[in-house]
Amino acid sequence: MILLLVAVVPVAVWNTLAVTAGAVPPARVLLGVVLLAPGYLVGRRIDGVRPLVFAAVAGAVCTAALAREPWNWAEAPVGLAGTVLLPWFAGRYRRQHLALAERLRQDVRQARQRERTRIARDMHDSLGHELTLIALRAGALELSPDLAEPHRAAIGELRASTGEATERLREIIGLLRDGTEDVEALVGRAVASGMAVRLTGGPTDSRTAYRVVQESLTNAAKHAPGAPVEVRFRRTPTELVVSVVNGPSASPGPGAGGHGLTGLAERVRLAGGTLEAAPRPDGGFAVTATMRRDAE
Repeated sequence: MILLLVAVVPVAVWNTLAVTAGAVPPARVLLGVVLLAPGYLVGRRIDGVRPLVFAAVAGAVCTAALAREPWNWAEAPVGLAGTVLLPWFAGRYRRQHLALAERLRQDVRQARQRERTRIARDMHDSLGHELTLIALRAGALELSPDLAEPHRAAIGELRASTGEATERLREIIGLLRDGTEDVEALVGRAVASGMAVRLTGGPTDSRTAYRVVQESLTNAAKHAPGAPVEVRFRRTPTELVVSVVNGPSASPGPGAGGHGLTGLAERVRLAGGTLEAAPRPDGGFAVTATMRRDAE
C-alpha cells in the first residue's frame, strides 16, 4: 500500500503540473523512467507475489495517469510491462544471482573446512600416534640399567625432541581445525580449570584472535601456574588489539620453549597483523596481537 501511494502521488502532482504548464512529452518520459525504481526494488529486496501485485497496480495507475488519451486497453499491458514487470524481473534476477553467489561461497568455505578437518584428523591419528609411541619407548629405554651414560643422555634428548615435535604437531592441528568455540567459552573453561582469568572487551568471531587467547592461556597455565590473567579486546576504527597479560607466579613452571609463540606470530602475520610477546617488569608476561578489523 505504501508503494502504491509513493508511486501514484508524484504522478498525480506531475500530471497536474503538466496540464497547467503544457509540459512536453519528454518530461513524462522522464517520469516514467523514474517509476522503474519501485518495480526493481520490489524484485531486488522482497520475496513473494503480494508485493508484485501492489507494484503492478501502481504501474497500471501510473500508466493511466501518464496517458494523454483516455485509457487504451491495447497500450496498457505494454506500459505495465515496461514500468513494473521488466524492472521486477531484473531486480529478482539480481537478488537470485547474489543469493547463488553467497551459497557458492559458503559451499567453498565448507568444503575447504572439511578438507582441513580431514587433514588434521589424519595427522593426529597417524603422526600423533607414532610420535607418542616413540616417546614412550624412548622413555622406557632411558630407564634401562644396562645403558651407558652417553647413550642414556642421547635417548633423553630423543625423548625430549619427540615431545616437542608432538606439541608442534598439536599446534599445527589446532591451526587446521576450525575455531568453532568462542573466546568467552574458552575463558570459561580456563576458569573452570582453576585459572583466575578476567575478560574485557569481547567477544569476536576472529579465529586468529581465538588462537592468540588460546595459546596465551596455555602458556600462562604452563609457565606461571596460579598467576592472574587478563584478556582484553580493544577496537579502533581500523584495528583489533588482543592482549593477554599474566602476573608473576609464586611457583614458576618450566621455561618456555618458544615454539608455540613462533607459530602464533606466523599465524597473526598471515592474517595481516603483528604479535608482540615479552616479559613484564613485574615478572609477568604479555602477549599483544594487533590485527585489521576486516580480519575479525
